[in-house]
Amino acid sequence: MTDFFEHPEIDEDFLRKYRFDQEQFLEISEKIKAGSASSHSSIFKGEIAAENSAKEIDWDNKEHIKLGIEALKNGNVAFFVLNGGMATRFGNVVKGTVEVFDQKSFLQLKAEDVRYSEDELQAKIPFVMMNSFATKKATLKHFQDNNFFGLSEDNIFSFEQSISLRMNRDGTLYLDDNGAPSYHSPGHGDFFAGLRASGVMSALRNRGCKYILFSNVDNLGATIEPAIIGSHIDSGCSMTAELTERRQNFQGVWDKGGAPALADGRSQLLEGFRFPADFDRGLLPDFSTNNFIFTLADIDRPLTLPRHIVEKNVNGSDVLQIESITCEVSGIYENGQQVINVNYLRVPREGERGRFFPVKSRQDLEDMRPLLKQRLTAGKLLRQQTIAANS
Repeated sequence: MTDFFEHPEIDEDFLRKYRFDQEQFLEISEKIKAGSASSHSSIFKGEIAAENSAKEIDWDNKEHIKLGIEALKNGNVAFFVLNGGMATRFGNVVKGTVEVFDQKSFLQLKAEDVRYSEDELQAKIPFVMMNSFATKKATLKHFQDNNFFGLSEDNIFSFEQSISLRMNRDGTLYLDDNGAPSYHSPGHGDFFAGLRASGVMSALRNRGCKYILFSNVDNLGATIEPAIIGSHIDSGCSMTAELTERRQNFQGVWDKGGAPALADGRSQLLEGFRFPADFDRGLLPDFSTNNFIFTLADIDRPLTLPRHIVEKNVNGSDVLQIESITCEVSGIYENGQQVINVNYLRVPREGERGRFFPVKSRQDLEDMRPLLKQRLTAGKLLRQQTIAANS
């Protein structure tokens, strides 16, 4: 189809190591060249309406709390962190290793949440990370240099997501000023395939794990909470999606995250960049925090997510890259039936039980440091009280 892989700077062994999908890349590249695909191709063209099945979290629901505590005590729950992003808005560093407060990094604070929960419940909670070619080395060194932050080394699981190549806006291979290709990790939708391909899914299931708590490394509000785990178990759904209040900024611009919607009558979480520019986001009162719970048995199957063409600016150059998004697993239908059905759970955005504190830039971190420390301190105390009252 093309001979660009004969370029001397292409490292085919490197691409193969990280499961580069050559066939998919070439297909999308040719479509871009032909003008039949672009970053606008992902915009949903049909009718979008509100999906109104979300329920408010009930922090005092004793049945849910007990279900969550029991699942944690029995080793049925794993804690998963997305740690593969390129952090272009953060200075191209491995964000998980950056100090948040008191000389503690994002990854340390995530690990401490697991360790505190293990101590409170006398449980084992697997700590799982999806890294990438860009984050693997620094992340593993960060854990080793810090004695794994008090976690058992044999209870830490790590795998790498796949890799892809950036393109010019005309679909040709992008080369930097040195004539080298630009590699990238193609979105966190790699979670499903990577978890299976790495063998980590099988390892977790062999240990009795049934559920995975899923969150971004930069959202420290996504802590382990028995009531949320219990809500998921009680729902019987394959997936629980935490939603929070959509807001406007001082300029009147709505939060742009994904949201539950009826897309041509089908319920799904529709990613933010898929909404038309003229769509009134105020019609959808909730948006996704990217905190999920998955039932492991239900995602242990091939799940093909849409691939989107996304515009990026890299070192001053406008480029295209291919990405997939985790939430869009909710949009897979077979024979008219949703494959991964969703329990939509509305959670607080801020406060002592706030679940949404995204840190996408250095300025975000500076602004949020005191809030994050308050949130984690207060949340830990509330969880201790909840466990003590229900164990």
